[in-house]
Amino acid sequence: MSAARENLAPHVVQRVAKELRSLVLSPPSGIRYVPQDEEVLTEIRVEIEGPENTPYEGAFFLVRLSLSEGFPQAPPRGVFLTKIFHPNIATNGEICVNTLKKDWSPSLGIAHVLQVIRCLLIVPFPESSLNDEAGRLFMESYDEYARRAKLWASIHAPKVSAVKTSPDNNKKQSDKSADPTSTSGTGSLDEAKRASSSEKAPATDSATHDGSDATDKRPAAAPASSESSSASKPVVLTASAPIGSRKRVSPTSSDALAAAQKKKALAKKSLKRL
Repeated sequence: MSAARENLAPHVVQRVAKELRSLVLSPPSGIRYVPQDEEVLTEIRVEIEGPENTPYEGAFFLVRLSLSEGFPQAPPRGVFLTKIFHPNIATNGEICVNTLKKDWSPSLGIAHVLQVIRCLLIVPFPESSLNDEAGRLFMESYDEYARRAKLWASIHAPKVSAVKTSPDNNKKQSDKSADPTSTSGTGSLDEAKRASSSEKAPATDSATHDGSDATDKRPAAAPASSESSSASKPVVLTASAPIGSRKRVSPTSSDALAAAQKKKALAKKSLKRL
């Protein structure tokens, strides 16, 4: 930036440069700084968005603030470069507002002036109008005034902002992305933690996501099989069971006949002895 042909004092140059940087990095609502091919401190251009619930809603207006050699003791001069139908804005774009005239104070900043101008689109002052026709319609028939103001906005004011993202904002965003402690971007701390844990932690089954211990290295339990289900049933003794637990087997018919004959022979011997 340069002070152009205006003989601004060094401390004024520093003040204006600081205010412009603040205007770029932290713009007021509905106001955007418009960069120029050759930045000049004494010629400041901004884009003002039409406030909601006004005839200017959805339109964007280009405004210029000119700083004189006497700034900040003398107020800046404000001009609408975009045609607008408004009681306090002349057909040549000149702005009539007390802040830029009798109410001016050297302590007022550029951002404050721009906010006052935008508020003028919300609450006009037809008593001190520069556009007599707009002032008269505003007082006599607001609906006709609003229709005319909206028509002018649709003809002369663009519906899309012409301001691109500033280089400072791009740099700020890129620095944020590269910051490893940032919560967003490719350098996210959370992503780094997740990547580290995925390398160190063993693979686990889906139960880990349900709150189970992620360090448990045992394989996942298989579905219940016939072996596990049979373990809950009573044990049936088979031929391989211990001898003491075997059941006594009934003798066959031939064994019973032999035993009966033996008993009969013994009985005969006993009778002979008698």
